[in-house]
Amino acid sequence: MNTKKISIIIPIYNAMPYLEECLSSVVSQDYSDKEIILIDNGSCDGSLQVCEDYAIKYSCVKMYKVNDFSIGAARNLGLKKADGEYIMFVDADDILPDRSVVSKMYKKTSAKAADICVGNFSRLWGEKILHASSHRKFSRYDTSGAPFLFTGFFSVDTLSYVWAKMYRASFIRDNDISFTDCVYAEDKLFNLICAAKGAKYVFLNREVYIHRNTPSSVSNSYRIHTHMVWPEIAGILKERLERDGLLNDLWENIIAYTIFFGCFFDCKMEYEYTDKNAGSVVRLLKNYAIDPLSKKSFRMLTRVKCISMIPSRLYRILIFGFAVCMSMHMYRVLAFGIKLITDLKIDEMLSDTGRKPS
Repeated sequence: MNTKKISIIIPIYNAMPYLEECLSSVVSQDYSDKEIILIDNGSCDGSLQVCEDYAIKYSCVKMYKVNDFSIGAARNLGLKKADGEYIMFVDADDILPDRSVVSKMYKKTSAKAADICVGNFSRLWGEKILHASSHRKFSRYDTSGAPFLFTGFFSVDTLSYVWAKMYRASFIRDNDISFTDCVYAEDKLFNLICAAKGAKYVFLNREVYIHRNTPSSVSNSYRIHTHMVWPEIAGILKERLERDGLLNDLWENIIAYTIFFGCFFDCKMEYEYTDKNAGSVVRLLKNYAIDPLSKKSFRMLTRVKCISMIPSRLYRILIFGFAVCMSMHMYRVLAFGIKLITDLKIDEMLSDTGRKPS
């Protein structure tokens, strides 16, 4: 069987505790025609030496050293250097669970002439592995419709990540898709643009990735100065869709959903970061309320037409209620609701892997 080269891009910054396990799982893949592109972004913990050692030992490993790059810029450099006809992204603290991951994903992607292959994954919390929700929760829908996009990008969220996927390089290149310098969620924006550009998806019904949840990851940490990134992400998405003539009712709704989930995430993290200070949550909600795109989005989410496209009745109720409260400036009511959801861990029960291990 004729095979095509696959480029595996790994951005690295101070990943020493996990880096060797990650790189070992990648170089040991049984797919022969591969290149592994390591982008070390000024590591000072020994990661650079590990990268150099692997580049010397394995001819398929290429190493580049940069400084002060965002993770988006590091991935863009990887895309620029990649020679492969297919692209995969791996984070430096994560693991490919077995030696056949790359070959199985290539076989599925090439057989279906797909632009993006999506596999299943697990989350590693300490020493405990939790299996994430299968892509079957959204892959059964028409990939161009609201149920697929909402479930895949928001309720299950699997489509948001660039890992656990294989991309056709020419699709990325021909559609001028790249990563932004957003502080986080640059991969969600990248994948939303892929979807908007009409990517052909194929789904591999097996686990292809283990994502390690570390205390320093964005989902487990919070930085006050980043708490309005989501309106920026939604704004960039809207500008790109307008530029490419793709902005329609469906994508207006997707932008509004992005604002809602971003606002809820920020409020939850604000509540936890400030030792459960509801006043801080109220101030953050007010900041969202004065942002023009957020204000428009919450108005849209009070309309039945907008939320009727959501397949989950529970999410329809939650989003409608949140949007009504925002439109009526009922910030303290929302802050109390966010307190309850966070304290009772309701949001974790709705996540792709349920409750975090205690």
